Amino acid sequence: MAGEVWYHGRGNGAGPRPVVTEDADGNMTGVLHHVVKHSPTGLSWGYSGSGPADTARSVLIAALGDAARCPACKGTGKVVWTADDECEDPVPYDPAVHSGTGSGIEFVVDSCYDCDDGWRVLPYQDFKREFVAGWGEEWRMSREDILAWLRDRGVG
Repeated sequence: MAGEVWYHGRGNGAGPRPVVTEDADGNMTGVLHHVVKHSPTGLSWGYSGSGPADTARSVLIAALGDAARCPACKGTGKVVWTADDECEDPVPYDPAVHSGTGSGIEFVVDSCYDCDDGWRVLPYQDFKREFVAGWGEEWRMSREDILAWLRDRGVG
């Protein structure tokens, strides 16, 4: 399919490994951004550990694009309540609006409890167990297959 994005990894053994993005013809278009949560040393696959968990999470976030950001906090990981309780629901934290004191309104900044560090809560551990832990020396998976897997789990 024209315009399709593929995620591709090569390598074996311990240690971090890059995941590249490719077009349908296998031409490299970029490198997957590592969204660090479990493995500060990098992405990996072929076993059930912290590197594969971060690979799974990073691939899901990349496949979803902007839709991976938490809708409650808009990806900031923080929400704001007004101190006078006029606001029934929190609003996303915006440092340009909520860090100053000149507005006359007192704000309470809190962590967003609807997300995972600014990202939607995603079934990345399931994705790791189903796919990433079993990937061998070389693997390739399309964005469309990843999105279909997410849709099957009610994430879209």
